Amino acid sequence: MQQNWLDIQSFFTDQRVLAAIDDLAIATKFELAGINDAERAQLAARARAELSQFLRRLADAAAAAQEGKIAGIDPRFKELIDAYRSARNDRSNFRSALMRLGADKAAHLLQATDKRTKRELLESLDELRQIVERHQQTDISAILEEI
Repeated sequence: MQQNWLDIQSFFTDQRVLAAIDDLAIATKFELAGINDAERAQLAARARAELSQFLRRLADAAAAAQEGKIAGIDPRFKELIDAYRSARNDRSNFRSALMRLGADKAAHLLQATDKRTKRELLESLDELRQIVERHQQTDISAILEEI
């Protein structure tokens, strides 16, 4: 039962991250199109806070894993870290600023104000979405397998 609980908890964590990615991506696309939407702006502000916290956690854990000093971490989050680190090494498929610079250095993109940086943000969000969605698929499979 404990592994099933970890899988479910991981699924919901991934879902929150995906929702934040969606909210920020939509708001950014609206901004690039010159559309002002107060509700989207509020959702984007919450998404920036959520993603900032997530990227900080991801960067810290990835750095610890790099040094071989990762311990006491949820095994499902460790798998997400491994997927992120693998994507960073796969330059032919993952080319965004997030993958080139790392989560800690690319976090400034969340506050993008000019068009070029906003496009970099969208590219980074798209690649982050790919990684988190793949991770979530593993959670779904594990949850359904245990039923």
